[in-house]
Amino acid sequence: MKRNFWAILAVGSTIVGSGVLTGCGLGDKPAAIVNGQVITLKDMENRMNRLNPSYRAALGNDRKRLLEEMVMETLLVQEARRRGLERDPEVGKLFKEARRQILLGRLLERARAEQPADVTDEEVAKVYEQNKKNFVEPESFRASHVLLETEEGAKKALERLNAGEPFAKVAEEMTIDPAGKSKGGDIGNFTKGQLIPEFENACEKLKLGERSGIVKSSLGYHVILLTERKTSRQRSLEEVKEVIRRQLAVQKQQKELDTWIQGLRAKAQIRYTNNPPASSGTTSP
Repeated sequence: MKRNFWAILAVGSTIVGSGVLTGCGLGDKPAAIVNGQVITLKDMENRMNRLNPSYRAALGNDRKRLLEEMVMETLLVQEARRRGLERDPEVGKLFKEARRQILLGRLLERARAEQPADVTDEEVAKVYEQNKKNFVEPESFRASHVLLETEEGAKKALERLNAGEPFAKVAEEMTIDPAGKSKGGDIGNFTKGQLIPEFENACEKLKLGERSGIVKSSLGYHVILLTERKTSRQRSLEEVKEVIRRQLAVQKQQKELDTWIQGLRAKAQIRYTNNPPASSGTTSP
């Protein structure tokens, strides 16, 4: 039951937060009318602003998809009302809990913003020096390949390359790698541990612009061209200082927020009346 509760709460919070239930704003242009209920362009804008960043990025500028989601939600809410679910005791409990969670979220959001988060250059430099190894860019490569199912196929690719045909042309015509076929065999940049070991080991042995022989892996038979190689390097303090500053600011805010919360608890009168926790030092008699 608990699992279902949170699933319903998540959906309910999304719908309530979306603005679908609030109706249209005065003077707004309608984007859709669902059984007489208007969804306005402003409703859509409000909904977009309330989406979490990852979903908003996935949605992009697809306003039609957003509107369809709002239309479907409106239909579902209308059906729920038609069935009298607003008077369902369980729904009432869910709305009560949702309201409580929203209040808590907004309070913590505001309280965190009120906490000091000033970070000095000295603090940033200290963190950098203590964690230098975490700011090292590993060696990276960029390569193109022709991937064949058989060694015989790889030999034919090598023959064409040795005869002077451009690598990209041979890759586009022969490789079985669908991702690289339209890119002349290019697989982009990678670091150690991101690709299959046989491929990476072959790249490590190549000089820039050099081509491998036939390399066998679990995917098949490769002919590899190394197109870029960047050695490992230590990123400077100047490059990473703003990242460190933001992390320290968040840590400071969280620490101050925890102190503020403990202060609220210390000033409160709390009395456990049944089965008190094992450690209840702040419990009043």
